[in-house]
Amino acid sequence: MTGPRTKRLIPIAVLVLLAVVLWFTLFRDGRGGAGDDLIASGTVEATEARLGFPATGRVEAISVREGDAVEEGAELAFLDRLEMTARLEQAQAHVVSSRALLLELERGFRSEEVSQARAALDAANRRVDDAKQAFDRTKRLLEGGAVSQEAFDRAQVARDVAESERTRAEEQLRLMEAGPRRERIQAQRAQLAQAEAAVHAIEAGLANLTIRAPFDGIVTVKHREPGEIVAGGTPVLTVMAPDDRWVRIYVPENRLGAVGLGASAAITSDTYPDQEYPGEVMYIASEAEFTPKSVQTTEERVRLVYAVKVRITGDSALTLKPGMPADVRIALEHPPS
Repeated sequence: MTGPRTKRLIPIAVLVLLAVVLWFTLFRDGRGGAGDDLIASGTVEATEARLGFPATGRVEAISVREGDAVEEGAELAFLDRLEMTARLEQAQAHVVSSRALLLELERGFRSEEVSQARAALDAANRRVDDAKQAFDRTKRLLEGGAVSQEAFDRAQVARDVAESERTRAEEQLRLMEAGPRRERIQAQRAQLAQAEAAVHAIEAGLANLTIRAPFDGIVTVKHREPGEIVAGGTPVLTVMAPDDRWVRIYVPENRLGAVGLGASAAITSDTYPDQEYPGEVMYIASEAEFTPKSVQTTEERVRLVYAVKVRITGDSALTLKPGMPADVRIALEHPPS
């Protein structure tokens, strides 16, 4: 038989149950008394670059330490470059010599060289005249029986040799006056271009032996030490962009429509519970993160969540670090009823 005390406890239990249901309805999605905010937990992330060398080699030096701030383009580490530097110097010397030869061909022969060729031709003409006179004299003497046939043959050979030398001197003078052939100049230009291409290829190889900062950032991890042999693509340093950090949270499907790009947010962390950092919504995923991506019942559809990135806009001291858990409160555009 139910006593009076039991009857009095039943209404109290009902009221407590109703209060629990009401609290769950109001606060289950992170809505406080104002009903205009969405609260979600996530993790701080940042743009990071894991930097390595395209080529395999021995690490000669690493010029930064963990925590150092670096500027875009700064040299952070490099492999042994002695052999490649020597090859570059050799290729550059080849370029210098090829360019000098091309310049000489384009300018043609010097006036002094042309004058020397003319003088050589004049000398050849005089030798021809002397040889002809000697030949004519020897011929007359031979007809008079004053010299032998052998002497006549020698005079004839000397005349022929002098005429041949004059022909060569004439050809040499014509070549100098005309200058180098166009085909030879073009061939030399091609050799110069080939030498310059070799220099560019070696310079590209040297660039692959150096790690440079891809952006302004902070060195967060030093994976290797000088003297180690590293394979191509192996991370040597990790650099973080401190101005590009965000908190990744997940919003239920039934609350997604109230979250807009650019919406203001407040970020807190367990490490610094009394500090609040401003932020704004920078990205809303277009597809649900969980599978299956399409379900049939209403009860299951509301369990789908969408990734949302909230950019950290007011943490110049870099208090919020990648990997740190954080809570985000977003001001909704039109809170659901």
